[in-house]
Amino acid sequence: MPMTAHYQKGIFIQFVLALLCITYAYFTINHRVEVYGIGTAHANINTTSCYQLGKDIREIQGCESIHVDPRTGFAYLACGNRAARMRWLYPNGKKSNAAEEQSDYILVMDENNNLESLQPMELDSSTGQLVPFSQELRVHGFDIYWDSLDPTELTFMIVNHQQSGSGISIFRHIIGTRYIQHVKTVKSPLLHSPNDVVATSRSTFYATNDMRSTGSIMRRLEIFFGMAWGHVVYFGNEGMFSIAAENIAYANGIARSADGNSIFVSASSEPSVSEFRPTNAGTLELVRKIHFKGFVPDNISVDTATGQLLVAGFLNTMELFRYNHEILRGTSAQPASAIRRLQPLPHPHAGFSEERVLTHDGTLLPSTTMATIQRKGVKQRILLGAVMADHIAICNM
Repeated sequence: MPMTAHYQKGIFIQFVLALLCITYAYFTINHRVEVYGIGTAHANINTTSCYQLGKDIREIQGCESIHVDPRTGFAYLACGNRAARMRWLYPNGKKSNAAEEQSDYILVMDENNNLESLQPMELDSSTGQLVPFSQELRVHGFDIYWDSLDPTELTFMIVNHQQSGSGISIFRHIIGTRYIQHVKTVKSPLLHSPNDVVATSRSTFYATNDMRSTGSIMRRLEIFFGMAWGHVVYFGNEGMFSIAAENIAYANGIARSADGNSIFVSASSEPSVSEFRPTNAGTLELVRKIHFKGFVPDNISVDTATGQLLVAGFLNTMELFRYNHEILRGTSAQPASAIRRLQPLPHPHAGFSEERVLTHDGTLLPSTTMATIQRKGVKQRILLGAVMADHIAICNM
């Protein structure tokens, strides 16, 4: 009995839908293979002046983010217990009670690698005296801010992954002292998965939420498929959070131009770096974007002397996942990383110029998450940090 026209049409529609699904799956998987750098190998480029620092220094571990005050040349490093980081670094991460007893910390380092730890403190409301910080401090991304009102005072804004919920902890620091004083910690349902923060004043900031999902399975799917569900939030003078930019595929590092007119955000799962223009309302308007091939950007630093961006990123992300999961019990994984230098071109439609600063095969500093320039006198060097490494790296310029 011959098929009816209606039946034939149904078969055709099913065929087209199946073909579309197969095509979508092919291009999605092909793109993820490219993003994750599966099967790639990378040689060392421009690393002859680089060396490791900290394998024999207990405090230098898990230094995920580094910022330099260009006025003094002091570098500030956000470091901490690597075992404690597994709780918030990955979906359904394992908690270590012993590691949770050890607070994270901020180190300050000069151009000669002299190190000091800055003790977190708070004001005792009953005595008016400074006492040790009583809350948890689990550092992720952070930023430092200064202005002309008091050049000796720095404001620290720190992504703090407390067990009671993540927030931004704000501290003040007088240059030359050995402590940071807690001002306040702010939290919001809009700040559900913070990754990095950039200060716009002593009390206002933008922060990235890398993912929208909170459940373990959905977060894994969001990462794998590169869903553009991350966003940037703004905390304004009125003390309220608002959405500043949406539809970002794993919103990761965030930085601010020296003049404050631009905000830069890395989207690790796209992968790309975008420049935004802040509005008076705190929202961010897209100005330009650069896409990468085989390079997954993490944190961004801005060279205040040139306006250029240094972007640290990963070249084989699957090796990065394996390294971070296995490093505490031993691993053979060596995730390669690279540093790119971006220069916003005069006309926004022209985008960015891009320069490959260095590439390493994973032996120098596995899973490099941060690169920033430190200058003092005639010395110029790039400082490299990593979230789960037991050292940092320094490359003389």
